[in-house]
Amino acid sequence: MSEIIDQLKQLMNNFGETDYSMQRKSNISQSTIYRILERKTTDPGVHKIDSLARALGFRLSLIPINESTNQIDYSSEVDTLKRIITLVESLANARGIELTPEEKAEMILSNYQANSSKEELGMRIVNLK
Repeated sequence: MSEIIDQLKQLMNNFGETDYSMQRKSNISQSTIYRILERKTTDPGVHKIDSLARALGFRLSLIPINESTNQIDYSSEVDTLKRIITLVESLANARGIELTPEEKAEMILSNYQANSSKEELGMRIVNLK
């Protein structure tokens, strides 16, 4: 858990977030956030850590580790992203919409982070233009 807390602290620092700004975004009290980040609590709770991660635009996930090499296996993540890229491009083409690379990236990331349905993604593409 300490590695995750270190990552949260680094992300907060990178985004210029403080305990106080995270309080508004995560609905967790500033004092609780402080105790979590300074490791003054023995069990911060996965749901609180997840809320902090989501407030920063991330989510906690379990990534399988390939036992033979002790390397992280990203194949399922890569497959998911490939599927979303194909879906974004096919929906845009079907609607006759030309997306800029930035718009494609935004659609792909928002779909990946929200795990949106095909219909929700289609509506985002239509509303973008």
